[in-house]
Amino acid sequence: MHKIVAFLNAEGRIGIVERRINIAEGRIGIAEGRIGIIEGRIGIVERRINIADERIDIAEGYIGIAEGYIGIAKFNSLRINQMLY
Repeated sequence: MHKIVAFLNAEGRIGIVERRINIAEGRIGIAEGRIGIIEGRIGIVERRINIADERIDIAEGYIGIAEGYIGIAKFNSLRINQMLY
């Protein structure tokens, strides 16, 4: 009888340990989910940074075009001045 009681106590303790392991695994799962959410947000931020970089590149292209037109205008005004004098 004493061995049966000892065996049942051991099984009960194993059950408690298993329950704690399950709780710990659940907490790990929750933590992994939160990490996934954070990684998703970082991905969104990176995408926005990439879009901003592309827009800056486009803006720099337009600035280059504008500088080209300014250069043409200066050249034309020089030619007009030379014609006048």
